[in-house]
Amino acid sequence: MKKRLSSSMTFVQKRLFPILWISGFGFGTCGLWMGIFTEPTPPPPEMKWVFLGAWIAGSGFILWFVRRLKAVWLEDDHLLVSDYTVEELIPLRNIEEVTETRFWNPKMIKLRLRQPCRWGEEIVFMAPASLQLPFSDHRVVKELRERAAQASMGRTTR
Repeated sequence: MKKRLSSSMTFVQKRLFPILWISGFGFGTCGLWMGIFTEPTPPPPEMKWVFLGAWIAGSGFILWFVRRLKAVWLEDDHLLVSDYTVEELIPLRNIEEVTETRFWNPKMIKLRLRQPCRWGEEIVFMAPASLQLPFSDHRVVKELRERAAQASMGRTTR
């Protein structure tokens, strides 16, 4: 049985949000450079450079962030990991460490692998929304730690 571990919003964050943000901010920046925004008063000339810098930096950060983002399902004693182009099965026993962000929303879960997969030694995915205490572990983190520990000891987790 396949169980989704990553947020159902992963596709929106990975594919739609970058297109909307980069193109929207880009059109606004181009509009500043072309002098479209002159009413009621034109913006100061240095505003063009501020927006251009913010667009370049913001676009770079978004592309870096979403390139790492994966969709993850638990399937028996494997993870099915997808970047919406290709998929790979990763054995649970290959998980060395499971960590999560504390002060970032949405929560990001990072899996460090013993052996690299097609995306390297780390898998990063968005955790599903969940109410939890600030310094407690997300339910997906708890489950993955437990299942990975059982798999590395040779026990099945079905």
